[in-house]
Amino acid sequence: MNIRRGLLSTISAITLFLVLAAFAIVLVAENGVVQRYRILGTARDMQAWLWTRSSNIGTFFNYRVENKRLVAENLALRQQLARYQAAGRALDSVAVRVEPDFSYLSANIVKQTVNRQRNHLILDRGRKDGIEPGLGVVTARGVVGIVGAVGEHYAYVISILGAGQTVSVKLAGSGAFGPMIWPGTRPDHMLLREIPVHIQAAPGDTVLTSGFSTLYPPDIPVGSVVSAQVSQGSSQELTVALFEDFRTLHSVYVVRNNHQAEIEALYEQVP
Repeated sequence: MNIRRGLLSTISAITLFLVLAAFAIVLVAENGVVQRYRILGTARDMQAWLWTRSSNIGTFFNYRVENKRLVAENLALRQQLARYQAAGRALDSVAVRVEPDFSYLSANIVKQTVNRQRNHLILDRGRKDGIEPGLGVVTARGVVGIVGAVGEHYAYVISILGAGQTVSVKLAGSGAFGPMIWPGTRPDHMLLREIPVHIQAAPGDTVLTSGFSTLYPPDIPVGSVVSAQVSQGSSQELTVALFEDFRTLHSVYVVRNNHQAEIEALYEQVP
């Protein structure tokens, strides 16, 4: 009972204080021009602050919705481009079936590492979505890795930022190709090796996927040349700045080569 009385007394005192404070502000504002403008200015500043914060919160949620929409649009455009490319080839051949070389599935990253010797990602897509081990993972700005293991709802991706991982790429100008590897230092730089010494590679030259791998589509922009140096006197080693920032990566595309089984069957026929 005493606790309740004390609580009611405290609430009454606070209420009385707020009423008197408001009354005092009104009196000051009514009787002093300077004080009135100061009070009104403070009120406007507080109102502007609240509007800015509410606007930022709304913008944040709008960005999330907009990002999902853009991912869906990019996925549809990739599928459509693959169909157009297949249809264009069919016009120049006697092929009856028109099938795109690659198909895509969007996925979100739920976990990833970038500071280990062997990095990985976890995607929110799994066996129920048609994901299988051995599929490539890309973005519009580069190559991410290879699906290494699959669960019912999630997939484990071996990142290209790992020891022993290579990506077949080429220089956009000359078409010279070679393996690109991660030296194990910065997550935004890789090394392009085995480029002949007579090939002129200048800083800023674009590096693309070569298309010689069944994992990744050709001509995906990967990065740009930063520097070149001769390696063992017979080839060049180029430092490549990646276009994709793995530290801010959230969405990817899992890519399937629709002709991979046929290509691999050819290798099995070779004695």
